[in-house]
Amino acid sequence: MGRLRTKSEYEDLRKARISGNNVPLETLGLQKSIAELGSLAAKPKLERRKWRKIDCSSTPVRQSNRLKGKPCDYAPSVTVENGGFCPGKDSDSVLDPPVNVEMEEVKANSAYEDLRAARILENKARLESLGLQKAISELRSIISSKPKSQKRKLIKIEYSSSPLRRSSRLEGKSCDYRPSVEVEDELMKKAKNGFTYQPSPDALSRRCSSKARGSVYDPVYGICCHFCRQKKLCGEEDCKHCGELDMDQLCIGKTDCSICHSSNGVLCRACLKVRYGEEMEEVRANKEWICPHCTEEKGINPYWICNSSLCLKKRKMVPTGIAIYRAREMGFKSVAHLIMDELQRRGAAHR
Repeated sequence: MGRLRTKSEYEDLRKARISGNNVPLETLGLQKSIAELGSLAAKPKLERRKWRKIDCSSTPVRQSNRLKGKPCDYAPSVTVENGGFCPGKDSDSVLDPPVNVEMEEVKANSAYEDLRAARILENKARLESLGLQKAISELRSIISSKPKSQKRKLIKIEYSSSPLRRSSRLEGKSCDYRPSVEVEDELMKKAKNGFTYQPSPDALSRRCSSKARGSVYDPVYGICCHFCRQKKLCGEEDCKHCGELDMDQLCIGKTDCSICHSSNGVLCRACLKVRYGEEMEEVRANKEWICPHCTEEKGINPYWICNSSLCLKKRKMVPTGIAIYRAREMGFKSVAHLIMDELQRRGAAHR
């Protein structure tokens, strides 16, 4: 089909298509049905409200005495007589008579309201014939008679009678960290009754089965690793702290920083090997071993940082997870060497 050049060609083509569509409709007898449907679908037009024009020419024009420079009397100029309005003697103007508005048109109900009221009456009659009107009223009375759930009263606790706790350390006073008399009495009672914590023999026999991180969890004698945070007894055979449960002896299966001696420098054998590439025997032989925290603080190697999840989050870095396989594939000894290389590259790129 070519492009239509003029508007008349388009109109001719449109009329030809309409006539072509009407022929099959007439043969099927649908033309009359379409006309009936169109008449049913046509909505009735709403009657417009007539505009009533008020003729104000019979009343004189009101003029302002104030604009003319005359003294104004602000007293009311009309009096009410026999329920109607009439002009007063001293008034210079006449009020317009009230306009009577046909209230019947405003108050007239629409067809929808009439239909709704008729349906309500029909439904009520049907309920009364079935005897359900009384049942509905009884159900409403039962629902209304249910007691409301009482709100729980708020009990306010008075703390004004008890003295406030103050920190002696913040005030610069010497602090006494000894336990109170009640705690000492409780400990003495437990000691007299023979209360001592002792792991089971089965647990102690399994202690050396795992030399890397230890296989026995102990909340009292176990020392928590800074990286894996496992509070276990070490798997070293010669450790008196974990083997003989002697609190006065040092655990030889966990590292100890020579500078800070804090929990940041406590690492188990497996974390020390995987995360930092060091052996426990070398660290134990070196009495001046320094943890990664102190190494960074002393400025010995600023890129040798602690790669635990806690410390990396403090630096706003994403924890590495199990990164030892990626580090070894890339030729690094441990995860710490991989992170040190990445930090050195970032520092060189920002220069």
